[in-house]
Order: sequence, then C-alpha cells, then structure tokens
Amino acid sequence: MNIELQLKEIWNNKLFQHLPEQIQERGFVYAENTSPKDILITGINPSFRNDAGKESHGFDFSNTMMETKWDNYWGTLKKMLFDELENVDLREKCAYLDILYFREKEQAFLNKKLLKTQAGVHFVAAQINLTQHIIEEVIKPKVIVIKNKGSQVFWGKEANRNIYWMGYMFEPVEELYCGDLYKIVGLYDSKERVAFEINETNLKNTLVLFSHHINQYTQKEKRIKAKTLNDILERYNH
Repeated sequence: MNIELQLKEIWNNKLFQHLPEQIQERGFVYAENTSPKDILITGINPSFRNDAGKESHGFDFSNTMMETKWDNYWGTLKKMLFDELENVDLREKCAYLDILYFREKEQAFLNKKLLKTQAGVHFVAAQINLTQHIIEEVIKPKVIVIKNKGSQVFWGKEANRNIYWMGYMFEPVEELYCGDLYKIVGLYDSKERVAFEINETNLKNTLVLFSHHINQYTQKEKRIKAKTLNDILERYNH
C-alpha cells in the first residue's frame, strides 16, 4: 500500500481546495507502516511545532522509539513500551499511526473548523478511510491503544448516537487503572461507515484499550505501564 501516494491524492482533490489554508501549507505527516505488528498505538493527528518544516513526509516509528534524545510526546510512548527494570521491551512489536494526517497543534481545530463544513467532513472521512485500510490490511494488530480521548468517536464508540466513522462494534472486557479494555466483535452494518466496502474485519477479537488521555502531564498512576501492555498482549494470545 502506497500511503504517501494516497495522501497526495486526498490533498490534491479539488473538493478540498477551500479548506483552511494551513492544510495545504503544512502538508501531511504519516507513519511508514509496511508490515503486521502485534500492538498499535494511535493518536489523532500530527502536531505542528513552531520549528517544524512545512514539507509532507513519513517517519519510521521504530527508529523514533530507539532515539535517546528526550521528546515529551514520543518519550511518554517509549515508557509504555520499554521498561528495563521489568525486562519488557515491546518497541519492535509496536506500530504507531495518527488516524488523521493534517498537521495542527490545537485539537479544537478539527471540531470547530473542519467538521463544521461539508468539505471538511469529506476531507476527514477520506483520511479515516485510508487509516482503516492500513489497520485492516497492513498492521492487523492484536492489541490497539487509543490514547487520545477525542479520537474515540472515530472508531465507532458512539454508534448509539448514529455516529459510525470506522464503525467497529465493541464488547467490554475489563476496567483497568489506565482505561477501559474492550474487544472488537465486528463491524456495524451501516452505510454510514467510511469504509463500507470492508465487509468483514480482520480485527475480530483484537483487544482495544481506550486509555486515559496520555501526555507528559498525565498522572503517573494513570499511565500505561509496559508490563500492563505486555499482559494484555499475552491475554490475546491465550
């Protein structure tokens, strides 16, 4: 799957020419996912930092996790995957992706700017469609960590309000100190799903942790420990 090519097609679509100017100015950023991984961590969209260049690009999450220089965002994820004292290292078993690819620091931008217009909704839907195909056809994870609370709606978590997006059906498993654990049991039979062409999910029985919102300010007792994530993965395998 050529992710960069498909994102270029979305960004060059004439339907989206009149979206807020920073969409085109800042381009897109995507994780280079090319093979199955046991664990998938998802965010909502890449931030745009003050010192960032404006060219679109991809990045290798595995390389990012091996960097020794501290970064507030990636450092918190590394702690979820690597604990030297507990002898747990999940970095090579884990993929990452933001479910959207436009670059913006302010999360209110999505709801207040993009989802207020028809073109914006279609722009978001096109990205979610691509994301779902990447997860279903490339990564095929056994465990998914949805670490951004604002992104839960895009998974089908609010289907009871007729909001589907990816449209996964969930069955509750357990409440944990770090969030709520669910299991994917199928897809809703609704034409409101952005990838209605996917008839059967490859993620049946995949465990999904809707975690507390995770950043450098998250309370220590609510952060996902690497051992916990490893235990969830072992639970899937059994």
